[in-house]
Amino acid sequence: MTIYDLSYDPHDPYYDIPGLSGAQWGIQIFTTRNLYGLDPARVTMTTVGDTTHLTCDGLSWGGQQQHCEGRVEADLSYQHGVWNWRISARHTEPLKAIKLLLRGLPQEALSQGWWQPTSRTQEVVDADTSKFSKAGFGAEHIDAANEVWKTNPLRPLLWRYPWPEGLTPWACAGEKGGTAFVCISVREPEIRAKRLYVHQPPYNNEQPIVELIFEEDAARWGSQMETPVMRLRICSTFAEVEADFEEHLAFLEDTYGLLPWETRPDVPAWMRKIRLVLNLHGQHWTGYVFNSFDRMAEAIKLVAQHIPGDQVLAYIPGWEGRYYYAYPNYRPGLEMGGEPAFRRLLATARDLGVKVMPMFGMHGANTQVYPDWERSAFRSRTDSYVKLVNCPDWDTDRAGEDDQVFLNPGEPVFRQHLLEQVSAVVRDFGVSGVFLDTSACWFNDPHYNLYEGYRTLIEELHQRHPDLLIAGEGWWDGLLAILPVNQSWMGVDRQYRFPQFLTRYARALGHLSEGAPGPVSTGVHERGFLYSQLPNPVPGHIRALGIVDDTLSLYREEIIRICRTAAEGD
Repeated sequence: MTIYDLSYDPHDPYYDIPGLSGAQWGIQIFTTRNLYGLDPARVTMTTVGDTTHLTCDGLSWGGQQQHCEGRVEADLSYQHGVWNWRISARHTEPLKAIKLLLRGLPQEALSQGWWQPTSRTQEVVDADTSKFSKAGFGAEHIDAANEVWKTNPLRPLLWRYPWPEGLTPWACAGEKGGTAFVCISVREPEIRAKRLYVHQPPYNNEQPIVELIFEEDAARWGSQMETPVMRLRICSTFAEVEADFEEHLAFLEDTYGLLPWETRPDVPAWMRKIRLVLNLHGQHWTGYVFNSFDRMAEAIKLVAQHIPGDQVLAYIPGWEGRYYYAYPNYRPGLEMGGEPAFRRLLATARDLGVKVMPMFGMHGANTQVYPDWERSAFRSRTDSYVKLVNCPDWDTDRAGEDDQVFLNPGEPVFRQHLLEQVSAVVRDFGVSGVFLDTSACWFNDPHYNLYEGYRTLIEELHQRHPDLLIAGEGWWDGLLAILPVNQSWMGVDRQYRFPQFLTRYARALGHLSEGAPGPVSTGVHERGFLYSQLPNPVPGHIRALGIVDDTLSLYREEIIRICRTAAEGD
């Protein structure tokens, strides 16, 4: 994602944050037509006790050159060491977002860089590193969730929640051992878009402005909107930071019904024993077969000689025929042996205690296979066009394929289709788990609430199949409540700042794209060859072992080594 910014000073009025010397706050609102700031001549402020109330009964266009009707109200309260904002707005144009602006926050904290719960421990990106573009306001999209960030005038920070960078609306500036920390968070009982943006524009003397943006559900855009509580806490010790995040986790537990991993009813008892995932690659989009079902059974037999079968989960991508091409219809692919061979594979796995989990697409569909796709395709926030998650170049003509779309399971017809497809496979073949691809993707769809679609689908699957493991790809806070096991987009070897964010509630698996032993082929996945070592997992993460066409014949010793290491728990 390219980051853009204003090329002028918006001249927003700022107001002192009581009790925080030098710090100020401001507000911007966004309709479907424009950006608006407060008209300082029409702002009144009153303070009662620990609460300041702002009323603005007229707005300005960005830069304060033109004025318009509109109304903003905000309450700023200070309680238990936390400043809390709640902002509401009215306008004749449909409102989509409200931004809280903060400046003058403790520089000692901001100069140390920003991090979030899943940032790598003690990883710092220096402003002079060559991996970032110096040509403009930031490089192309950077995986900010991987890093601790220091911003400068040429590189802003942008974390988007719930996807792709921000996995919960909580972030911190400041390093362990320091004496000042800034914690920013939002607490609300539903999944709606939030963004943290930090930049140092010339019009602020190249000093940081911290922006916290709340976006309304696109289905509710109208003449009024109100933010949830937006929080600022200044801490003097790292213990206070830890306490603030624990309070955030407690809020998530209450909000989403998050339960400890050990007591979750949606985790079958067998899943708690799993120490190795086999990525048994089937048929590529182009039709190339990496493994027949009988060949997959051979792999399971070999693996079960070196690790107890009940510690192994066999994950099968590309089992339904041409990977992604067959989406969203799912039956065992003929080129791999069809239903008879698939049943033989399952019988072998069952005899050895290995559990089997085939892959399904949570969203993916081929327009040539599913002609009713337009009914449920993701739409842009303004309902202007179809939104795509990604568009891989499966055939290597060096352009993305034209027939792949992504559908919203919040739409009842597609959700029912997916429910029946998954349920039929569970019923007919007795698989132990199902994997729902791309489940962490999120869009503010104006037609159907995506998270509610997820929750409804998963609840209906559990009603039909109470002992079924339902897993996903990627995760964020609300997803952890409904998907207890997920492939990790961040790798299984990452040392999180706050690992309890994941490990207290769920488990992460090695990703489909992790290369198999040898030339590190990613099998059915579009990355091709991933030149990296198989990582050693940290607690709460389970390693994956890819099996492609030559793995059994050429890299048997490597398979044995990985199986034994997994069994030993190293």
